[in-house]
Amino acid sequence: MFDPGLQPERTALAWRRTSLSLVAGSLAGARLLLPALGALAVVLGACGVLAGLGLGLVAGRRARAVDAALRADASLVTGPGAGVLAATAAGCLLVGVGALAAVVTGAV
Repeated sequence: MFDPGLQPERTALAWRRTSLSLVAGSLAGARLLLPALGALAVVLGACGVLAGLGLGLVAGRRARAVDAALRADASLVTGPGAGVLAATAAGCLLVGVGALAAVVTGAV
């Protein structure tokens, strides 16, 4: 039976915040790295902005699909669109670890 609690809404808001953070972080990173990396900073920033916007779209679709599945009492074992969200999170983790390694080794 569908529980009309706020958990799906909180989850959707969390993914929206994550999407907006990715866009804002990408823009800030591009601006800060522009003197050191030049055009590469712009390309990386644009990729991050596109990833953030894509994540926002996928998260919105996922929220609507989860709501519909909960109302229909369907199974949410993996959740609709879970693979895209997990891949985006893994990609952000890899970029962060790469940036950390570049800073620690002095490459930037």
